[in-house]
Amino acid sequence: MTSMNIVLFITDLHTGSRIPELAGIREVASQEGWHIEEIELQRLTQPLEKIVAYWDPLGCIFEGSSHLLPKSTKTWSLPHVHLDPPEEIFTSKTAFVVMNDDLGIAELAHRELARQDCASFAFIGWSREVFWSRRRLERFRSILSSMGKPCTILEDPWTLGNKNDLMSRLMPWIAALPKPCGIFAVNDDVAAVALEACRRLNLTVPLDVRIVGTDDNPDFCDHTRPSLSSIRPNFRQGGRLAAELLAKRLADPTSPPETRVYHPFGVTTRLSTRVLASFGKNVGAALDLIRREACSGLKAADVVKALGVSERIAETRFKAATGNRITEEITRVRLARVLELLANPRQNIGPIANLCGWDSDIYLKRLFKARYGMTMREWRESHSKGSFS
Repeated sequence: MTSMNIVLFITDLHTGSRIPELAGIREVASQEGWHIEEIELQRLTQPLEKIVAYWDPLGCIFEGSSHLLPKSTKTWSLPHVHLDPPEEIFTSKTAFVVMNDDLGIAELAHRELARQDCASFAFIGWSREVFWSRRRLERFRSILSSMGKPCTILEDPWTLGNKNDLMSRLMPWIAALPKPCGIFAVNDDVAAVALEACRRLNLTVPLDVRIVGTDDNPDFCDHTRPSLSSIRPNFRQGGRLAAELLAKRLADPTSPPETRVYHPFGVTTRLSTRVLASFGKNVGAALDLIRREACSGLKAADVVKALGVSERIAETRFKAATGNRITEEITRVRLARVLELLANPRQNIGPIANLCGWDSDIYLKRLFKARYGMTMREWRESHSKGSFS
C-alpha cells in the first residue's frame, strides 16, 4: 500500500486503557520511524486478514484477549507482540508478551484494605474466563490465606454488560459480609456498582464497607459517591514495553520469546477506603480538594478556607482525622504525581516541580532526595525497565 514503516495496534476499541497504551506505543514509534495504525476490531467491516494485507505492516501489537481475533493470528509469521494476552498465550512460552502486574495490583489492594480494621475481606471479579481477573483473585486470596484470613469471593458476578444483573447479585452478597469488610473490586466499573449497592443497603462507606478498585480514571473515580480509591496501572509504560519488544524482534528475528511486566504506580486513596477518625464529612471534602488541586498550586490557606473555620481549628481537625497536617497531605499528593511523571522517560525532569505545584525545582530536588534517598534521575533510572519473567 505504501513504503511507510507501518506497525498495527490491534485492539477491541479505542477506549479505557487502550488510550494510554497507544500513547506509549507512539513514543517508541517516533524513535523507530514507524507509523502506527490503530485497528479497532469492533468497527471492522471486513476480515482482519484483508486489513493487514492492505497495510502490509512491519509487525503488529495485539492488545488484550479479544475473542474477535481470528484463530489464524496464532500462526502468523508476521512479527507480533501480545499486550495483556489470554492465558493460553501467556503460558505458551513461545510468544512475545507484555503483561500488567496483576500480582502487584492484588498486593496493593490488600495493603490498602489492611490499613483499616476489617472484620472480613472479599473479592469481586469480572469473569472466571478472564485471565487477569483470576490472577488478581489468586494473589489476593493467597496473601489473606498466609495471614490466616478467609476471602469471600464473587468471582463470576454477572452477565457482562448487564449491571442490573450485577446489582441484584451484589446486594445480598454484600449484606451477608461481616462488617466492617474490605472489598477488592477487580476494576472500577465493578467497584462503582458495589458503592451503589451499599447505598441501597444503607451501609456507610467506608465505615461499614471499604472498597478499592483498579484502573484509576480520575474523571470516573473522583465523581462516585464517595470518591473511589483505586489502583493506578502504568498503561503507558505497558505500551512502551510492547513497542520496545517489537522493535527488538524486528532488529533480531532470532531473539527468543520473552515476557515483560509493567507495574502499577500505586493506590490513589480516596474516601471509599479512608476512615477518618473525626470530623469526617468536612475533612473528607478537604481531602478530595487536595487530591484534585494539590498540583495546581493549592496552599494550606485554601484548604482552611474551604473548611470554613479558623486556621488553628482546621489544622486540629485535619490532624485528628488524618494523622497529617494539611501541608503534609498536599506534599504527599504532589510527590505521588512526581513519581508518575518520572516514570515517563520522555518527561524532562526540569519542569516537574512546576507541574506538581512547586515554584522551586531546587526545593523539590532537596525534598525528593530526603524522602527517597536518591535523586530524581537516579529514581528514574532504577524504575525505567519492566521486569522480566
